[in-house]
Amino acid sequence: MNIMHFIPNNFDLNLLIVFSALYKHRNVSHAAESLFISPSAFSHALNRLRSALQDPLFVRVDGEMKPTKIAEKIAPAIFDSLEILSTQLFNNEEFDYKKSSYKFSIAATEYTIFSILPSLIKRCRTLAPNISLKIIHESRENSFKNMQLGKIDFTIGYSEQVEELPKDLESFKCFKDKYVVVAPKGKYQSINLEEYIQANHIRINAWHEHNGIIDQSLKKIGLKRNIVVELPNIMSSPYLIEGSDLIITLPYKAAIVLQDFYSIEFFELPFRVPEYQVNIFSVKQDELNPAQTWLINQIKDLNWQ
Repeated sequence: MNIMHFIPNNFDLNLLIVFSALYKHRNVSHAAESLFISPSAFSHALNRLRSALQDPLFVRVDGEMKPTKIAEKIAPAIFDSLEILSTQLFNNEEFDYKKSSYKFSIAATEYTIFSILPSLIKRCRTLAPNISLKIIHESRENSFKNMQLGKIDFTIGYSEQVEELPKDLESFKCFKDKYVVVAPKGKYQSINLEEYIQANHIRINAWHEHNGIIDQSLKKIGLKRNIVVELPNIMSSPYLIEGSDLIITLPYKAAIVLQDFYSIEFFELPFRVPEYQVNIFSVKQDELNPAQTWLINQIKDLNWQ
């Protein structure tokens, strides 16, 4: 076996990780954060790598650190080398869900929490009793950023339209739902478009998006509803609706759950709105660790009918 190599004795292989981080994030601060070092320490390491390879490697263009021609040429070899070192020298043992005490961190809205978590927790308590789930609430933008930085494992979110994700993230569908109108019990026999527009509305602002799909759909037909209360979550809304003149537009699966506990009823939405789709967002499949891969598979195996 030929074990000759031409790596200088004083070359720090950790600099290859610096290269990989900046190639992925295209931003010094984000790359530094992903490696848990300061931006100044990262810049110092980058300068050492530039000096060793005698090339700028990355230059700032339109607010982004773009790889040079040399950087693009050597990138595949660096990534392959890091993967070999990782898998051959530091490969973790296979994830043993029966014994693991892994703590998953998941960003989710309130509706996606009570539409997915009960089934998921029941499954996990049966199969992997020592793991735990930490649920946090933050904006979609921040949750995507924190997944890219490895600070959280997944985001459970929703979308009503095809959306473009950051290039290093992906998603899969859990289920689709439709929107319905929730009103005080006995106040309406049905709700037509005129009654809907004239009513006083509660609006849920889960992702801090003030003009969500309902208001966008109304705007397309030249209408606007009267918002009198805006809430950050669903759970307090039934208390406000009971015995009042307020109505709220919610996903059907949420309305079904709430109807069992409160004096409310729901009706078909009197105008067209895209379906509500609940998704799991994560980093690319080949970047998931064994524990994350396991949980993704458990979520996929749940019955979402």
